[in-house]
Amino acid sequence: MDLLNPLQWLAAIFGPILRWLGLVPPPQADGYENLSRADVDEAAEQATRTEEAVDAIMQQMSPADVVSAYAKASPEGRAEMDLRVFDAEGMDWLLGLSEDDLTLLAMSTTAGCARSLEAKAMKPTYRKPTAEMETVESLKIPTVNDIEEEKRQFLAARFKELFLAPGVANTNPRHVPSATLH
Repeated sequence: MDLLNPLQWLAAIFGPILRWLGLVPPPQADGYENLSRADVDEAAEQATRTEEAVDAIMQQMSPADVVSAYAKASPEGRAEMDLRVFDAEGMDWLLGLSEDDLTLLAMSTTAGCARSLEAKAMKPTYRKPTAEMETVESLKIPTVNDIEEEKRQFLAARFKELFLAPGVANTNPRHVPSATLH
């Protein structure tokens, strides 16, 4: 439909000429930040420091720590990990693990990851479960006296409900006779 509009033709022909003469205002740039060279240099320096810190942390990690981190990472994170800590066999073994094996290694301790890496086989070890701090609720078996006391309390509540003081209406009747006499 734009090809049929003669105003579009005029804009296509005279638009570049008017822009060259400075008669057409420049496009709006409201959504963009005004960045200076110092801001760009500062951001580049910050990125370099962050990368150096990550590299230092990776150098301090043992191969077992790298295996554990690799197993706990998402598939996208695994693709970005640096595996230069391993030799060729270790890297082949780690990259050949299935998703289930990686889940088992993620639950394993660092020592279990080290054992698995040395043996190039799945030999994970798991942490002992922590003791629960909550006390377990034990069920009490009622005695005959407990049952009789519950019955007495029930009857006392119903008695008070049915027989109030003279002249006072019961505001919460629970027993309504089925047939009323009038």
